[in-house]
Amino acid sequence: MTTRLSVLEKSAYGAGDMALTISIISASILIYAFLIQVVGLSPVDAGWILMIVRTIDAISDPLMGILTSKFRTRLGRYRHWLMIGAIPFGISLWLLFTSFGETYSQKMAWSTGVYIFNSLAFTVLAIPYISLIGVITADPQERLNANAFRFPMAKVATLIVSTFVPYWVTQGSDARSSYATAFAVVGAVSVVIMLFCAFNVKERVITTTPAEPLRRQVKGLLQNDQWQIISLAMVVLFVGFLVNGSVAIMYGKEFAGATDGYGIAIFMSMGSVGGILGPLISTWLTRHYCKIKVFKYSMYGSAVMSLLAWWLVGANSFWSATFFYLLCSVVSQINTPILWSSITEASDYGLCKTGIDASGLAIGMISFCQKFGMGIAGPITGYLLVWVGYTSEGAQSASAIAGLSWIMLLVPALFYLLTGLIMHFYVINNVYYSAMMQNGRNDQATILCEKPQ
Repeated sequence: MTTRLSVLEKSAYGAGDMALTISIISASILIYAFLIQVVGLSPVDAGWILMIVRTIDAISDPLMGILTSKFRTRLGRYRHWLMIGAIPFGISLWLLFTSFGETYSQKMAWSTGVYIFNSLAFTVLAIPYISLIGVITADPQERLNANAFRFPMAKVATLIVSTFVPYWVTQGSDARSSYATAFAVVGAVSVVIMLFCAFNVKERVITTTPAEPLRRQVKGLLQNDQWQIISLAMVVLFVGFLVNGSVAIMYGKEFAGATDGYGIAIFMSMGSVGGILGPLISTWLTRHYCKIKVFKYSMYGSAVMSLLAWWLVGANSFWSATFFYLLCSVVSQINTPILWSSITEASDYGLCKTGIDASGLAIGMISFCQKFGMGIAGPITGYLLVWVGYTSEGAQSASAIAGLSWIMLLVPALFYLLTGLIMHFYVINNVYYSAMMQNGRNDQATILCEKPQ
């Protein structure tokens, strides 16, 4: 039966991603600059902290996926985790942007430890939240509609964080205390909106079969070619996103010429505005065109737009750099609702093909792939910054400033292009999914899903 979601429930679902996005945006466009410019770590060491944290996620994400598949309460499989994890998550955000210790090694240890805590707190919320879209409705179009609420709302959170925090820190006399104060506020807000999500969504799609043993879930994923394609696309795409995001604030200051808090707030806000407009455009496009084609061509368009920005925007051209940052952000975010709604559909494909319900492990591993891509981006960014001669102290050389431009634009363009090529092998559009669910599932799916010729 088709379930149409109310505006309240779609808004509550979107609110959950607002809370998570505060952490994601903090870990993508702010934490790297904070570790280098405020804590005083080297670009390479800061990059390896990102990689260490994401390696730990190799264990925590799948484990959380398994936990969500094994334990059910009267609220369902997922909502209670949002209630349990909200307050620790808020505290972890504040700790993430604090610094402790007198020596370099003490600062390094503290930054690594609080980042691990933030990552674990994020996992406790993120895995159940990602899974929610599969149980609040079984209608693939309603899932797209819910995601169309989710991503613009998430980008509103991004807009607030990426403008308020840089402005607050730039205008303040002590960046260290300004960061801590700002994230005490956004951490408290994240708790409130996550609880709003937990209390206002409903799990409707109920599965009564017991959770599959871990070995069978692993076997199911190894046989699920469409899940493997989405996972690879997730890794590659998030490397591109995070390389771009990690140097955005540096690019805005050093290359684009944002000289004060207002300038950097305006520049950074364009990434968030693009993140709001992109999913809205995606919703319109997917009503008229195949969503997988929209995904692929948005990736190719992102690569082309980044190349144009590198070619046309010169140093200290603030307004043209800001304009192209907006355009690049819009095009690169068109894929976002499609990507996240495809995760559940790829998991259902695996159930149909193999008869093995590996949904818990599949969601956990997808989150790991996202974070693994983010982790890989850390050392890549660090070594590239060192290679172009970027330094956290003193004025930047002309070669370092020019290097920021191609790290910001050309390197992500390569990963966007690769993502588009990977998605040529993904076949589950809305028509295919509907036919699969109608004809290929019989008593927990014993009929093989055939790919279209």
